Amino acid sequence: MAKLGVTPTRTCIDCGLHSEDLTLFAQSVNAKYGRRNLCYTCYTQRNKENAKLKDWKTDHQTKKRYGVDAETYKRLMATSSCCQICGKKEELCYDHCHDTMKFRGVLCRGCNRSLGQLGDNIEGIQKVLDYLKKAEHETH
Repeated sequence: MAKLGVTPTRTCIDCGLHSEDLTLFAQSVNAKYGRRNLCYTCYTQRNKENAKLKDWKTDHQTKKRYGVDAETYKRLMATSSCCQICGKKEELCYDHCHDTMKFRGVLCRGCNRSLGQLGDNIEGIQKVLDYLKKAEHETH
Protein backbone atom coordinates (compact mmCIF):
# COMPACT_ATOMS: atom_id res chain seq x y z
CA MET A 1 0.00 0.00 0.00
CA ALA A 2 0.95 3.66 0.31
CA LYS A 3 4.03 4.68 2.26
CA LEU A 4 3.43 6.57 5.46
CA GLY A 5 2.91 10.27 4.69
CA VAL A 6 2.53 9.69 0.92
CA THR A 7 -0.87 10.26 -0.67
CA PRO A 8 -1.51 7.68 -3.41
CA THR A 9 -2.45 9.06 -6.81
CA ARG A 10 -3.24 7.63 -10.22
CA THR A 11 -2.92 9.07 -13.71
CA CYS A 12 -5.05 7.78 -16.57
CA ILE A 13 -2.83 6.69 -19.45
CA ASP A 14 -5.53 7.52 -22.01
CA CYS A 15 -6.97 10.89 -21.00
CA GLY A 16 -4.34 12.11 -18.54
CA LEU A 17 -6.70 12.52 -15.55
CA HIS A 18 -4.56 12.78 -12.42
CA SER A 19 -6.24 12.42 -9.05
CA GLU A 20 -5.86 11.40 -5.44
CA ASP A 21 -9.46 10.14 -5.59
CA LEU A 22 -8.70 6.53 -6.48
CA THR A 23 -12.40 5.70 -6.82
CA LEU A 24 -12.27 7.45 -10.22
CA PHE A 25 -10.06 4.64 -11.51
CA ALA A 26 -10.98 1.08 -12.48
CA GLN A 27 -10.28 -1.56 -9.86
CA SER A 28 -7.65 -4.27 -10.20
CA VAL A 29 -6.24 -6.54 -7.53
CA ASN A 30 -2.91 -6.61 -9.37
CA ALA A 31 -2.49 -2.86 -9.82
CA LYS A 32 -0.74 -0.37 -7.56
CA TYR A 33 -3.12 0.81 -4.82
CA GLY A 34 -5.72 -1.68 -6.15
CA ARG A 35 -6.60 0.63 -9.07
CA ARG A 36 -5.70 0.53 -12.75
CA ASN A 37 -4.01 3.43 -14.48
CA LEU A 38 -7.25 3.96 -16.46
CA CYS A 39 -10.14 6.08 -15.25
CA TYR A 40 -13.58 4.43 -15.42
CA THR A 41 -14.57 6.47 -18.49
CA CYS A 42 -11.54 5.36 -20.52
CA TYR A 43 -11.73 1.80 -19.17
CA THR A 44 -15.37 1.57 -20.32
CA GLN A 45 -14.48 3.01 -23.72
CA ARG A 46 -11.68 0.47 -24.19
CA ASN A 47 -14.06 -2.37 -23.30
CA LYS A 48 -16.57 -1.15 -25.92
CA GLU A 49 -13.83 -0.96 -28.57
CA ASN A 50 -12.56 -4.44 -27.65
CA ALA A 51 -16.10 -5.83 -27.96
CA LYS A 52 -16.38 -4.36 -31.48
CA LEU A 53 -12.99 -5.80 -32.40
CA LYS A 54 -14.01 -9.19 -31.02
CA ASP A 55 -17.19 -9.15 -33.15
CA TRP A 56 -15.14 -8.25 -36.23
CA LYS A 57 -12.63 -10.95 -35.42
CA THR A 58 -15.38 -13.52 -34.94
CA ASP A 59 -16.97 -12.51 -38.25
CA HIS A 60 -13.59 -12.65 -39.98
CA GLN A 61 -12.77 -16.04 -38.42
CA THR A 62 -16.13 -17.65 -39.32
CA LYS A 63 -15.91 -16.43 -42.92
CA LYS A 64 -12.37 -17.75 -43.19
CA ARG A 65 -13.05 -21.12 -41.52
CA TYR A 66 -16.61 -21.91 -42.58
CA GLY A 67 -17.52 -19.50 -45.38
CA VAL A 68 -20.33 -17.85 -43.39
CA ASP A 69 -20.65 -14.63 -41.41
CA ALA A 70 -20.80 -14.67 -37.61
CA GLU A 71 -24.56 -14.15 -37.55
CA THR A 72 -25.17 -17.20 -39.77
CA TYR A 73 -22.68 -19.21 -37.70
CA LYS A 74 -24.52 -18.35 -34.48
CA ARG A 75 -27.91 -19.13 -36.05
CA LEU A 76 -26.74 -22.53 -37.31
CA MET A 77 -25.06 -23.41 -34.01
CA ALA A 78 -28.35 -22.62 -32.26
CA THR A 79 -30.12 -25.38 -34.24
CA SER A 80 -29.05 -27.91 -31.60
CA SER A 81 -28.14 -27.67 -27.94
CA CYS A 82 -26.34 -31.02 -27.97
CA CYS A 83 -24.14 -33.20 -30.17
CA GLN A 84 -26.22 -34.75 -32.93
CA ILE A 85 -24.28 -38.02 -32.61
CA CYS A 86 -23.72 -38.70 -28.90
CA GLY A 87 -25.93 -36.09 -27.19
CA LYS A 88 -23.20 -34.34 -25.16
CA LYS A 89 -23.84 -30.68 -24.41
CA GLU A 90 -20.22 -29.56 -23.85
CA GLU A 91 -17.64 -28.29 -26.35
CA LEU A 92 -20.01 -28.07 -29.32
CA CYS A 93 -18.55 -27.57 -32.80
CA TYR A 94 -19.77 -26.41 -36.19
CA ASP A 95 -19.54 -29.47 -38.45
CA HIS A 96 -19.24 -28.79 -42.16
CA CYS A 97 -18.18 -30.51 -45.37
CA HIS A 98 -14.64 -29.41 -46.16
CA ASP A 99 -15.23 -29.71 -49.90
CA THR A 100 -18.47 -27.73 -50.19
CA MET A 101 -18.25 -25.79 -46.88
CA LYS A 102 -21.92 -26.72 -46.33
CA PHE A 103 -23.06 -26.91 -42.69
CA ARG A 104 -23.93 -30.47 -41.63
CA GLY A 105 -24.79 -30.08 -37.97
CA VAL A 106 -23.66 -29.51 -34.41
CA LEU A 107 -21.23 -32.04 -32.95
CA CYS A 108 -19.21 -32.26 -29.76
CA ARG A 109 -15.46 -31.91 -30.14
CA GLY A 110 -14.89 -35.66 -29.70
CA CYS A 111 -17.37 -36.73 -32.38
CA ASN A 112 -16.16 -34.01 -34.73
CA ARG A 113 -12.54 -35.17 -34.34
CA SER A 114 -13.50 -38.82 -34.73
CA LEU A 115 -15.39 -38.08 -37.92
CA GLY A 116 -12.34 -36.27 -39.30
CA GLN A 117 -9.97 -39.07 -38.31
CA LEU A 118 -12.18 -41.58 -40.12
CA GLY A 119 -11.78 -39.62 -43.34
CA ASP A 120 -14.83 -37.38 -42.98
CA ASN A 121 -16.73 -39.66 -45.36
CA ILE A 122 -19.08 -42.64 -45.49
CA GLU A 123 -16.38 -44.97 -46.84
CA GLY A 124 -14.15 -44.41 -43.82
CA ILE A 125 -16.99 -45.03 -41.39
CA GLN A 126 -18.10 -48.11 -43.35
CA LYS A 127 -14.60 -49.57 -42.96
CA VAL A 128 -14.89 -49.15 -39.19
CA LEU A 129 -18.34 -50.80 -39.18
CA ASP A 130 -17.06 -53.71 -41.27
CA TYR A 131 -14.10 -54.11 -38.92
CA LEU A 132 -16.31 -54.15 -35.82
CA LYS A 133 -18.75 -56.63 -37.39
CA LYS A 134 -15.89 -58.95 -38.36
CA ALA A 135 -14.33 -58.72 -34.89
CA GLU A 136 -17.71 -59.40 -33.25
CA HIS A 137 -18.24 -62.57 -35.33
CA GLU A 138 -14.73 -63.84 -34.57
CA THR A 139 -15.17 -63.42 -30.79
CA HIS A 140 -18.52 -65.25 -30.62
